Amino acid sequence: MRFCISMKEENTASSGSLPGSHWGRWFGTIRGGVAGFMMVTLSLLFGALAATAAPSVPAPKFQLQAFDGHTYSKASLKGRPTLIVFWAPWCRYCQMELPILAKFYQGNKPDQLQVLTIAFSDSLAHVEEYVTSNPDTFVYPTAYDRNNVVAQAFGVNATPTFVVMDAEGNMILAHRGAGINRNPQYQEFLNSLK
Repeated sequence: MRFCISMKEENTASSGSLPGSHWGRWFGTIRGGVAGFMMVTLSLLFGALAATAAPSVPAPKFQLQAFDGHTYSKASLKGRPTLIVFWAPWCRYCQMELPILAKFYQGNKPDQLQVLTIAFSDSLAHVEEYVTSNPDTFVYPTAYDRNNVVAQAFGVNATPTFVVMDAEGNMILAHRGAGINRNPQYQEFLNSLK
């Protein structure tokens, strides 16, 4: 979803001395104030929605085959906490977050934490091309969600979306957008694994 608010003021009077021209400036000021208010309100709203601690909701059942040939499902992931990342090749924030996740996966990831990334909202050809052209990034299991079935089951409607499942298969955290590493609930979760 994209929001575009134009703050451009049109100058219809060259001298500014037309009768009523002060009304144009007054309405322009009001319009700018309303636009600013809307931007602040939307920022606060989307910031509040970015990280949601779920009260341990059972994750939906799913089954996907990853590019490494393994099949992953809710049942196969049970027993260890799991970070699932929903992403798309066209998503700029995904392009920034996935390499950070790769460094975490190779270096600081707690041993018991599993990671699975799920590409959706694009064609299989685009996903395969992106994965194969970024081998340093895709060091973790990556699957393709044909027709967005798994993403819809998880309620995912934005990229990237990070979902943390506990060892019992319950969703305990959902984070939409970039900046998962700055999420205090996520950091608390990681600290609990050490």
